[in-house]
Amino acid sequence: RELLRDGELSGERLVARLESLLSTSGQLRETLLHGALEHYVHCLGLVNRKLPYGLAQIGVCFHPVSDSKQTPDGVKSIGEKTEASLVWFTSSRTSSQWLDFWLRHRLLWWRKFAMCPSNFSSSDCQDEEGRKGSQLYYTFPWGKEPIETLWNLGDKELLRMCPGDVSKLHGRDGRKMVVPSVVSVSGDLDQGMLAYLYDSFQLTENSFARKKSLHRKVLKLHPCLAPIKVALDVGRGPTVELRQVCQGLFNELLENGISVWPGYLETVQSSLEQLYSKYDEMSILFTVLITETTLENGLVQLRSRDTTMKEMMHISKLKDFLIKYITSAKNV
Repeated sequence: RELLRDGELSGERLVARLESLLSTSGQLRETLLHGALEHYVHCLGLVNRKLPYGLAQIGVCFHPVSDSKQTPDGVKSIGEKTEASLVWFTSSRTSSQWLDFWLRHRLLWWRKFAMCPSNFSSSDCQDEEGRKGSQLYYTFPWGKEPIETLWNLGDKELLRMCPGDVSKLHGRDGRKMVVPSVVSVSGDLDQGMLAYLYDSFQLTENSFARKKSLHRKVLKLHPCLAPIKVALDVGRGPTVELRQVCQGLFNELLENGISVWPGYLETVQSSLEQLYSKYDEMSILFTVLITETTLENGLVQLRSRDTTMKEMMHISKLKDFLIKYITSAKNV
């Protein structure tokens, strides 16, 4: 912009300066693949040159966005996405088997946390160079969108990235030294998160008698994906004492790795119906209500997001119950 505003530069000098500027400027990465290929030789030494091994990364990548209404002709709009990448180095002898393995593994992973697993699917694909791959899709209301792509790239990308002495690329495949094939697994985390939000959003009949005609909005994220596991709130009773109990319980749960929403600190009073609706929409698994009964005999009310059932539980057993619940959800 400064160069264009410099009125003293002639046309030729301006073009020369702009070309020099563009030639020395950096490029926005479109994928994490080449970063992994650049580190291949260094990491090969860390695994004693033994194949297979992989490099996993997460980072921001950039891609052109076509929007003719917003941009003039010849101008490309650039969008960004958060990409998760696994670059797997293996012998060409086993590269096809590894591609099948990672396809099956990734599809099972997406389906594991879904309310409707059948919305996640896969299909084979092929690029311009004839290389085989697969894509994982989620079926949105407007149609299928890819969320992950897997390619068997062979050894061409690695040889192109590391020209010269081929022996430095050799990895051990049993007793043989080979240049590995590259299996690339890349996923769009933004698209994947959107898929899980669509998958977990539900409208169910409201359980409150006065509002039978209305629907209850629930974000039923899998227990492992729900960012907040428990909401702590107060009911009737002496406010100061109830908040002290909540604060102690809040600290105990946090120390044990359980994320908590401190609803007891809210200054605006809400009905229990409003609280439960809000926490359901936030995908909080359990709501714990501290009342004057807690001060008398240590019992708290525990309400489940998924079943809407309420039960009384002694406050001393709450931490162990939550840990057991979350742990068992991880092992499904």
